[in-house]
Amino acid sequence: MIIRDIAHDFKWQYGEKEVIYHKERLGLRRHILQCGDLSLTYGSVIILEDDLFVSPYFYDYAVKALQYYDNDEAIGGISLYNQPREEMSQRPFTPINDDSDVYFIQFPSSLGQAWTQTQWAAFKSWYGTNPDITNLNIPDKIYTWPETSWKKYFCSFLVKTNKFIVFPRISLTTNFNDPGTNLKLKVNHDGQAQLRIFGSDYRFKEFRNSYSIYDVYLEITPDCIRKLAPEFKEYEFEMDLYGLKNLNKVRTSYLITSRPVKQFAIGYKRALKPHEMNVIFDLRGDDIRLCRKEDIIIAEKTYDEMIAEYKFHYYKSLTGWKMLIYERCYSNFPYLSAFRKKKK
Repeated sequence: MIIRDIAHDFKWQYGEKEVIYHKERLGLRRHILQCGDLSLTYGSVIILEDDLFVSPYFYDYAVKALQYYDNDEAIGGISLYNQPREEMSQRPFTPINDDSDVYFIQFPSSLGQAWTQTQWAAFKSWYGTNPDITNLNIPDKIYTWPETSWKKYFCSFLVKTNKFIVFPRISLTTNFNDPGTNLKLKVNHDGQAQLRIFGSDYRFKEFRNSYSIYDVYLEITPDCIRKLAPEFKEYEFEMDLYGLKNLNKVRTSYLITSRPVKQFAIGYKRALKPHEMNVIFDLRGDDIRLCRKEDIIIAEKTYDEMIAEYKFHYYKSLTGWKMLIYERCYSNFPYLSAFRKKKK
């Protein structure tokens, strides 16, 4: 039985069902674009790909979020998935927890998303101009994504138009990282997110009133830092706690960064989580630094820094059997063993 037959035979009791199929394979970008276009006909659209597992309340949440944010010009769409990690480095991501059920990121969701007609029309209008995305301040890795990626263009749209996606604090979708077109082997469970299993009167918050807003690098915005730590009002700065920003595209004189620096104005520990809390609570140290952009040292990690990151990683420690496997693998690599002896 082919997928088309399964779709036709499926009993849908909640209204009219329309099965749309194509004679040729569209590819991911064209497929998502055509699905998004359905919002122009029906007023909104929820997109769920075939590798997702959903909460019983995904539809309830999507409808209420779409209604709440439909007229907010800062919003480019709704995510049904909670973002558990920074995708470029695969390090854990946790937003500041304010008094709402949502937070905002200038980055698209691809594991369950929804758009109103207004939100999607804004993207399609921009996309229809055949935009040049080569010089935008987005993570360098995004430029390596294939041309089949719709997400690369939607991310560029969000940055270019200064719009954000609404993310839920408790996920309405999750993913098993099953093998498929983009994943050949099941290697982890990183797609898993805690699912909402009870309904709720969702505590939505207007974008302009939020304390939990993150840029395309998943760094908290300077405006949020200033709201929580007013002493930063005198500085024009960007956050660089993951250490991933392209400094050639940073327009401010100062950064708050985890990278090595020549000198710095103020230093903070890297102890509290999420990592911006060290700055907000003024936990002084020298792991995170407020410095001028020109004082940041751009260099490859040393051998000792690499080992330290594996053993004492702030974001995701290797412990127990994982560390044992790492140590044994390390001892079996001749070039690393030679390097270790040379260091001694």
